[in-house]
Amino acid sequence: MARLAAILYPPGTDIDALLGSVARSLAAAGARVGGVVQARDAEGCQGMAVVDLRGGRARSIAQNLGPLSTSCKLDTAAMADIAGDLERQIDAGLDLLILSRFGKTEIEGNGFRSLFGRALLSGTPLLTGVRNENADAWAAFHDGLGTDLPPDAAQVLAWARGAVQR
Repeated sequence: MARLAAILYPPGTDIDALLGSVARSLAAAGARVGGVVQARDAEGCQGMAVVDLRGGRARSIAQNLGPLSTSCKLDTAAMADIAGDLERQIDAGLDLLILSRFGKTEIEGNGFRSLFGRALLSGTPLLTGVRNENADAWAAFHDGLGTDLPPDAAQVLAWARGAVQR
């Protein structure tokens, strides 16, 4: 069984609800699950905050650039701070790491991309979400080391349970 899996999903799929459900199910069974899922930030923007799966803390990943800005709102300093926290979770020992997305930022070599390698090197199984349009970049990134899952709760939970039991 691959130690790296992505749920490939079309637009409109609530991938964070699915990942959160898997995390809660495994944690209820005693597994040490860490990572983050995306949530709405204080201004109500979807995906501009993340929730820590170990402690439930919500943190903004958006920077306020003003109402006329057309630049990317992603706060790279906040992302780096959160990545440091997740590295500490990996180092402390996890049964599964969940990262909400392998998306544009990770494809470009930024965001949480380094955490994918860190988890693999530590032997920590990792589950993430990948939008269908990013499937080719995901395949190039994992180069055969990962497995693709459908956005089906039962199949994702079965993979996660198997990964945790190894």
